[in-house]
Amino acid sequence: MPIVFYKDHDIVITDDVYAVWKPEPQVYDLEALEDLHIEHCARPGRVAMLAAGALATVGAAAALTITDGAGQFMIAAAVLSVPPLTGRAIRILTPVVWLLKANYAGAGVTLFSSTNVISILRVHRSLMRAFAANAASVERLDRTGYADAYRRLNSLL
Repeated sequence: MPIVFYKDHDIVITDDVYAVWKPEPQVYDLEALEDLHIEHCARPGRVAMLAAGALATVGAAAALTITDGAGQFMIAAAVLSVPPLTGRAIRILTPVVWLLKANYAGAGVTLFSSTNVISILRVHRSLMRAFAANAASVERLDRTGYADAYRRLNSLL
């Protein structure tokens, strides 16, 4: 009976396999997974928003030289407020996507992706526990002499 380390509506991690059902069903054998790591990537909208904020700041600074008196105070307020507002908009509107990646049978695969870093860390921790349990069961089989029979049976299934 396999031990379940993590179960969600679209992921199950046991001491033998990592199974995911969305976007398409995939089952990965834990013994073939290598180089498990977490990456993050920004969405392309972040660069566009940063460029828009920079252009707005430059435009407001250019307008500062054209205006006189009270208009300069309004333009100075705009120059000072655009960068923080742009930074906040970037954080709110384009969240970072976290990816859990590994190599499976020599090919790079994305096991899980989310904008929530806590979800990524939970899945990563569960996979690490599953790796430890899998290694312990393989060591136990090797000590008892059933390793070859288990590998043959596993290759047949």
